[in-house]
Amino acid sequence: MKFAVIGHPIEHSLSPIMHHANFEALQLDYEYRALNIPPAHFHHIRDIISEYDLDGFNITIPHKERIIPYLDAMTDEAKAIGAVNTVYIDNGRWIGHNTDGLGFVKGLNDYYGDLTNAKILIIGAGGASKGIAYSLSHKTKQPIAVANRTMSRFNDWQFEVETYSLSDVDAIANEYDIIINTTPVGMHESTDQVVSFQQLKKDVLVCDIIYIPAETAFLKSAKVQGYDTYNGLDMFVYQGAESFKFWTGQQANIPVMREHVKQKLYS
Repeated sequence: MKFAVIGHPIEHSLSPIMHHANFEALQLDYEYRALNIPPAHFHHIRDIISEYDLDGFNITIPHKERIIPYLDAMTDEAKAIGAVNTVYIDNGRWIGHNTDGLGFVKGLNDYYGDLTNAKILIIGAGGASKGIAYSLSHKTKQPIAVANRTMSRFNDWQFEVETYSLSDVDAIANEYDIIINTTPVGMHESTDQVVSFQQLKKDVLVCDIIYIPAETAFLKSAKVQGYDTYNGLDMFVYQGAESFKFWTGQQANIPVMREHVKQKLYS
């Protein structure tokens, strides 16, 4: 089988390394390549995919929404999130899926444990936040809380969450078992962090979906206060594993995928 990741730019994508490691571990003679497709050429997407005779492909920035008009069908996840990162080609039919949120939640579940009764706060309301919130809404009995600077970002959300302004976060943060940052604010050392980390639950898990660097300023601030932290590396690995499962029906070798990505990133 033949697969690819498409985006622009795409030269630094770790997806080929990760997927080839999985193929080798499972003794599969599959291919996975990176295809750089600028937005101006995207209308040729059907021809390009046909030229490479692909069985499926991943889509990354800036094409996750641009791909939708070219699809024949979409999964419930993709419809709810309004973006696609995985396409399976089934007898010529293009089926769009989104494994980003699913990947984060699967990794979180493995790290944290049972999420059924976990109270979770997500900071930010962009595409990543929407995917994570949607997947979490199927994992926990508790309502998912999402805080964002502008409330209008929630207008097109097709599933229910509790919504808050960022200015509310410090007042409510101590109610939650897991806090997930999906905004770029965690990248920067600053005195205006969204969470002050002064009065959180003792056993709270503080997460950031960024994995380059391995520890953002947001996570460093939490760790200084003694809280457990979790970065976005597993989100990348598990979304890849979920894509592989969507294409092939097989379980990926996640430890091998994770190890190869970690070696490339952090060694």
